[in-house]
Amino acid sequence: MNLIKNEEGAALLSVLLLVSVMSAAMVTAFDILGFYTRQTVTKSHSYQAIQYALAAEIIGANEAVDLAKNSELIELLGQSGSPQKVSFPIENGTVTGALEEYTNCFNLSSVVVAGSGNGFELNQTGYDQYIRLLEELGIGERQAISLASALVDWQDTDDQPMSSGAEGFIYSQMEIPYRAANYPITEISELRLVRGYSPELVDRLGNLACVDKRSMKTTINLNSARTEDASLINSLLGLSLSQQDVVTILNARPETGYDHVARFWDHGFLKDKKINSQIRQQFLITPKRYKIRIDISLDEARVRMESLVYINDDGTFDLISRKFGV
Repeated sequence: MNLIKNEEGAALLSVLLLVSVMSAAMVTAFDILGFYTRQTVTKSHSYQAIQYALAAEIIGANEAVDLAKNSELIELLGQSGSPQKVSFPIENGTVTGALEEYTNCFNLSSVVVAGSGNGFELNQTGYDQYIRLLEELGIGERQAISLASALVDWQDTDDQPMSSGAEGFIYSQMEIPYRAANYPITEISELRLVRGYSPELVDRLGNLACVDKRSMKTTINLNSARTEDASLINSLLGLSLSQQDVVTILNARPETGYDHVARFWDHGFLKDKKINSQIRQQFLITPKRYKIRIDISLDEARVRMESLVYINDDGTFDLISRKFGV
């Protein structure tokens, strides 16, 4: 009799232990299920936030097109230093955006030009202008030529180095070898891979330079140029002018802006100067590039995006670049 009771007790204990183990397993399973459910919801919100950002990009680009066509130029003066900002609610979140003109910068892609086939080759005008810009930064002529040549070699298609330049062979000898891109650079930080460009120099150029593979040109919007752009303008002109001379020219700009670029060339410092047509075409009175910054907050999801758009002459826009998490 005792044996039977002992066996029943052992069986009951086994059942209780089994139920306990199964309960613990179920709790663990539900925890795991809850984790993956939350992950799925978070990913869903992140995807939705990205879609909001892309939609906001289109809105911002269309606004940029409208601004570029605005004839009230006085409203654009100095705007490159004062981004237009907007914030509006969405369900369970907020969209915040900023629109900033980004025309007045040295386009690092302009030292090369599209050649035959799908290749790229030296753009002598852009190369000379870049050397002058580096000299405006206080870099000696010899080093400026070396830096500009290395940048051309990094982007041009051939493997023949320029004098003082650096092609693939140089980079293949590095401690961690790599190849020259042989293609226009995609962002300013890529300069860190080019021979001679220290992090400090890249940071300094970040305030003056940009990357625009769409146009492959450096342009100046004379109606939004600031006195801080004097060194950039001077490097493009290639005349024997001081930065103060360029500031004087900018200060002589009509209060409502230039209604025609010819008025800029009529200034006493520029009139009768021999300036080739390629350089003259770099000076405009309307914006050509805008930077769009978007921040999306949607429940626990956060998305930050920065886009650069190019304004075409026909009133449309092209996307130059898009970066997330900037």
